[in-house]
Amino acid sequence: MNAVMETKDTILEIGIDGECPICSKLRDPKTNALPYNAKVLAAMEESRAIMRGEIPTKWYKSIDEAQEDLDL
Repeated sequence: MNAVMETKDTILEIGIDGECPICSKLRDPKTNALPYNAKVLAAMEESRAIMRGEIPTKWYKSIDEAQEDLDL
């Protein structure tokens, strides 16, 4: 059966226009800080900049080409 049931409770807000609801629950109640280190926070900000169109995305023709770019 391929029934789809949509209710107000089943729709997930992914936080593109604001903070992710999962991340907001992880904030420290005293400091309001997220439990991530600087490298993770920088990656999150970079992904937001890509979504805003401020950083161009890269396209690869093969896995080997991507691995060369990552120096693996």
